[in-house]
Amino acid sequence: MKFKKIYTIGNNKTSAFTLIEFLIAMAIFSIAIVAAVQIFVSAMENQSQILALNNLTSNTSYSLEYISRILRMAKKDINGECITVKSNFENPGGDLSKIKFLDYHNQCHEFLLEDEQIKEKKADEDVISLTPDNLKVSNLRFNLIGETQTDDDQPKVTIVFEIETKEKKPQKISVQTTISQRDLDVKY
Repeated sequence: MKFKKIYTIGNNKTSAFTLIEFLIAMAIFSIAIVAAVQIFVSAMENQSQILALNNLTSNTSYSLEYISRILRMAKKDINGECITVKSNFENPGGDLSKIKFLDYHNQCHEFLLEDEQIKEKKADEDVISLTPDNLKVSNLRFNLIGETQTDDDQPKVTIVFEIETKEKKPQKISVQTTISQRDLDVKY
């Protein structure tokens, strides 16, 4: 099958494509270009989602490690300066999205959920956010075990939270961990 037609004009031979051959070549070229563009767009969207998930896990890991370290070092409030006398932790007003305790610097310390962000409040300092604005915390709970002097349990805090990105296709993860207070819970 020949694709080229040869025309002669005088002694010069000229070759050319027919209109049908040209249209078929353009159609095949267009399909190849559209397929390549779709693959490129899909790869960019996947990369964007992977970067968002990486950002989400990195910030979640930081927040969880920061809160865990401070809760692990909490002290029993012997005098009731911050929370109920001879308690290790408490949920202020029974609100499970908040935890209040005496930290290792003998300062009243609190973690809470406010404006879809995990925030930290220390004694007389301003409230600061532990999670960035591009992430949304939809649920935060601090479940307490052995938090008072009247029980025989070692103080533990179970932290549960759900966090997601603020994008068209949000990435979401749920985290749960239990932290035991480092100091032994001896009765005073």
